[in-house]
Amino acid sequence: MNYFDYFQIITLIIFLLIFFGRSIWLARKGTVVFRLGSGKKGLSAFLEKSFLIFFPLWLFEIFIDSLHIDLQFLTSVMVDPIISNQFVRLVGAVMICIGILVFSLALISFKSSWRVGIDTVAPGGLITTGIFSLSRNPIFLSMNMYFLGTFLIYSNPFFLLSFICIAFGFHFQIRHEETFLLQEYGNGYSNYMTQVRRYI
Repeated sequence: MNYFDYFQIITLIIFLLIFFGRSIWLARKGTVVFRLGSGKKGLSAFLEKSFLIFFPLWLFEIFIDSLHIDLQFLTSVMVDPIISNQFVRLVGAVMICIGILVFSLALISFKSSWRVGIDTVAPGGLITTGIFSLSRNPIFLSMNMYFLGTFLIYSNPFFLLSFICIAFGFHFQIRHEETFLLQEYGNGYSNYMTQVRRYI
């Protein structure tokens, strides 16, 4: 194992601890955090539910690649590096660190309003302060950075395809959420859209 292998394992564990730690804390306060696919139809429901299958596979690939475990279900074409450059890998590591920081700041700003998916039952208040004053979608931005950073570290087709799919899926989800938020918060969200960019 090299430095980047250790880096991936450590940062992934940190991210998962933050993600599930916050989710459990909110659940104990009575908040239903996970709303993926809830009350939705068509492409939106498909994408949200597909994420529940895809994300564990992505995690699995990171762990077996980082730990160099000979337990590969994908073909060599999908896991062999396209490029091998230390500077590119370093850029990827920096992106992951920034992504985790942005994610953490977003959770702090969200307070108890954080949801995974669109909550049509109890959506919480509109958050426009903190890091949300710089980006309307810091959670999605942080995840895009994490997925892109992972590709830059491993530079194989699987992680490239993962980033492309997740970026498309998140963008579709954002557009869907914007429609919901405009209906839910009206002029408050409309004004917010004119003041803060979708990503950065």
